[in-house]
Amino acid sequence: MADPGDARGRPSEIVVVDGRVYHLGLRAFELAENLLLVGDPARAYVVASRFERVDHELKHREFVTLTGSHRGLRLSVIGTGIGPDNVEIALVEAWALATLDLATRLRRPASGPDRARPLTVIRVGTSGGMREELPAGTLVVSSYAIGLDSTGPYYEGPPADATVTALERAARRAIDEGVRPGSRFAGAFVPYASRAAPAVVGALERHAARAGARFATGATVTAPGFFGPSGRHLDGVTNTVADVKLRLGRIEVAGVRVLNMEMESSLLFHLSALLGIRAGTICPTISNPASHGSVLDPAPLVAQAIDIALAAMHDVTHGTARPAAGGAAPQ
Repeated sequence: MADPGDARGRPSEIVVVDGRVYHLGLRAFELAENLLLVGDPARAYVVASRFERVDHELKHREFVTLTGSHRGLRLSVIGTGIGPDNVEIALVEAWALATLDLATRLRRPASGPDRARPLTVIRVGTSGGMREELPAGTLVVSSYAIGLDSTGPYYEGPPADATVTALERAARRAIDEGVRPGSRFAGAFVPYASRAAPAVVGALERHAARAGARFATGATVTAPGFFGPSGRHLDGVTNTVADVKLRLGRIEVAGVRVLNMEMESSLLFHLSALLGIRAGTICPTISNPASHGSVLDPAPLVAQAIDIALAAMHDVTHGTARPAAGGAAPQ
């Protein structure tokens, strides 16, 4: 009997209005296959300021997209807003623009003038450090991500490797140990893990080193919210998982340490792997567990991360990127 959840060969249920995907508002020719994602829509303009030219600019709903050329490479940047749910929408619609015939919602051929275009996606954002020994201001190249969100598990897929499985087990154990006795939500948390594309990780590491950046490679925790899910206390409110950031920040498996927390990468890596997209993330840490809530000015750190991401994108696109050598120590 066929698996009712197996939708291979069926048209994708992408909403298209007048040739434009519903949320991004883009037509296929307005998006490049080389794509940077940023959370802050204003940061999209910072990325685009590096372009030689901007050919398309569109603001639709909360999304901002600019497409142009960087050192001769056609490139787009999308400001997605915050959270894995927004990344899901942006990523799926970008994939649809690059991969599907929007009239039939079926995949375009793998060759020929109207062929599908494989995407490469690099996220550039900000994050909070999760280890006291990792100084604020360190750029983190994410080799893996641990998702606390509920969006990723809606997409079935095997773990990329044994490290993904080990991270999931460690994260579930850490969460379960932190849930308060008698909690109404005991057993409700099922963290998942995902892996970035090794070639993208390797390119980001190489160009971070060439730039002389202080960086480290490791696992990133993706929280679905900025306050309670990230372990922040609110007066009069009890967090279901006590010290979630501290507990997850102790995880180290197979030589991979949890280094930072942000709000997008777990879904990005998981869904990209299923859709055939090469994806990675570089995020500066603008805080440290010992800094008592103070944060660094993110602008110069983000600027450095953008330049590294752009250089890495050229490597990946031109086929010169090599897989990551493994989790790097802070440089």
